[in-house]
Order: sequence, then structure tokens, then C-alpha cells
Amino acid sequence: MSPDDPVRSWTSRAGVVRVRNALNPLLWSTSIGTPMCWVAAYFFREDAILKYGFSSLGALPILGTLTAYAFFMFRDPNRLHSEEYQLRHQALQILHKQGNNSDIVDVAVETLSLRIEERSREEP
Repeated sequence: MSPDDPVRSWTSRAGVVRVRNALNPLLWSTSIGTPMCWVAAYFFREDAILKYGFSSLGALPILGTLTAYAFFMFRDPNRLHSEEYQLRHQALQILHKQGNNSDIVDVAVETLSLRIEERSREEP
């Protein structure tokens, strides 16, 4: 097993993530920026200003993500759901307003699920 294999495996799996919500950009910056800053803080451990500066800078994405999560949790919880879930939920609400026929809702759920699966397969 070469040293590049774990890196390739990790990067190929990172591209598979398909959940889209309001926190995705923050989660990506946390997963990339924080380790980079903390590694830099380790390398500059002799210089106290750089060490604590990089350590603090690495903690900012984590604090930002936690703050955004708490904000969305109380203010707008729907933004924490995936895009597919929101589309499915809106379609079911529209169908429910049009009539209470459960057969229509069941067919709509199956149709939406198939469309979402097809769309996720088409995306690289």
C-alpha cells in the first residue's frame, strides 16, 4: 500500500457527499482549514505569536459552524435539511392542499424519489 492510497481514497470519498444544506460550505472550510491551521501552529511552535495565531485561526471555522448550526436550528430549521428533502416536502404539501387522496400522495412520493435518484446519478 503506497502512501498516496489513503489520500486518494479520502479525496474520492469526499466527492461523493451529496447532501446540500446551508452548512455545507462551513463544514468544508472546517474540515480543510482547521487541520491546515493547526499543522501550521505545530510547525511554528517556537514562535508564540504564530503558534497562538494559527491555533485561534483554526478554531474560527469550528466556532462559526457551531454558531450557524445553533442559529438555523432555532430560526430556520428547514435550511438544515437537504435540498432533496425540501423539494419532496414542498411537493407533498402542494398535493395535500389539492386533495386528501392518499393514492395520489403515494404515487407522488414514488415519482419524486425516482426523479431524485436519477438526478443524483447524473451528477458527477
